[in-house]
Amino acid sequence: MTRKIKMPRAFSRLVAAAVAAQKSSYCPYSRFPVGAAVLTDSGRIYTGCNVENASYGLSICAERVAVCNAVARGRRALRAVCVVAGAARPCGACRQVLAEFSTKDTWLYLVDLDPATGRRTITRTTVFRMLPAAFDPVASGLLPPRPARRSR
Repeated sequence: MTRKIKMPRAFSRLVAAAVAAQKSSYCPYSRFPVGAAVLTDSGRIYTGCNVENASYGLSICAERVAVCNAVARGRRALRAVCVVAGAARPCGACRQVLAEFSTKDTWLYLVDLDPATGRRTITRTTVFRMLPAAFDPVASGLLPPRPARRSR
């Protein structure tokens, strides 16, 4: 499903943006800071961090914040996503949201950061490999097909 790789130079700024976003995390309850960055089809990067709330259901994950930041600025097509955490894995809700704005070729970089050593382990996969049977709004008839959105 995933494989360990060296980070291509083209996406090093995506990782740097996600690492920087992680530093803004508000996580007093879980103490699990997460940063995320999305690279859109325009070449712009949008970031997000997890924001927790005492009413846990009102918390939001870094991945969804990053996607919302991109969408709020008119960007709806993701080329790549990066998540940075102690054990970087998007939750199910984030996987579905990422799938909404991804193609079958959208890369997903998972950066596991060891806070004790500062060592990074980067795993590259695709959004659709992380959620192989995602709900598809085009297949369900909720959205019309778009040329930019290639089916899984």
